[in-house]
Amino acid sequence: MIKKPVTNPALQTWLALNDALRDADEDICQKLLKEELKGRKRKQFIKRIHSRLNKVRADRERAELEVKTV
Repeated sequence: MIKKPVTNPALQTWLALNDALRDADEDICQKLLKEELKGRKRKQFIKRIHSRLNKVRADRERAELEVKTV
């Protein structure tokens, strides 16, 4: 089995992924998740990206709720 090439530098190594996700917003997380799902489909990478996506989404939703209640 031949491994699919990884062209995005953020998806080449675990350390690069974590560096990219540290300041990533929802859009970046979505793009990285889609790219990983189309590429190698590494479970740990998918879980890590999804985890960050959930955090930034929850932060945004909480901020939206606070604006509505003020």
